[in-house]
Amino acid sequence: MTTEVCPYCRAPIASEETLSVCDGCGTRHHADCYSENGGCTIFGCSCAPAEEPKLSVSVPELAGVAMSAPAAISESQAPGPPPPPPPPPGTDSAPATVAELRQIANRVVPSMFSLLSDDETVRAETVHEPEPVAFGQPKSRTTYIVLGALLGAFGAHNFYAGYAKKAGVQLAITVLTLGFGSPMSWIWAIIDICTIGRDGQGVQFES
Repeated sequence: MTTEVCPYCRAPIASEETLSVCDGCGTRHHADCYSENGGCTIFGCSCAPAEEPKLSVSVPELAGVAMSAPAAISESQAPGPPPPPPPPPGTDSAPATVAELRQIANRVVPSMFSLLSDDETVRAETVHEPEPVAFGQPKSRTTYIVLGALLGAFGAHNFYAGYAKKAGVQLAITVLTLGFGSPMSWIWAIIDICTIGRDGQGVQFES
């Protein structure tokens, strides 16, 4: 024999309990359960309680809340101009103009935008080619290489080219280590003569 259960609390219905029978579908409930639910618990029954209205929020209302939140946070600051009202429903905002897009691009990525821009004025203002400045007579690259290969451990090539600090470090490594650090200074000198093409004043070596 199947035990009858209340559809609201899912507990068995005893014969001695006070019951409430739905007038619409005839389903039996506990009297307390029927009263607490406000009617029948069977879905679609005409005696079931009405559904609660659902909350709906439109896009303009969300935009208004987003604009009012920063204003509420900055109440202690100096008052500024009020934010623009949200657009009415069903209208699209006007597309940004070319001038506005260019202003934003110049602020965020000025170098990239100026290189891709067709405006020669913008290109000239942002791209500047450094002009070589000559200081005195150029040094001989042959002399620089010979000094680096023979006396590179003492920094002679850098003294000749005008790199006094680098030459002093190479000389100090060789002298303070009593010559044991000279291989390191000499390897450093080989790297110098292979990679450096200008003297200490930025003048290109003569070939």
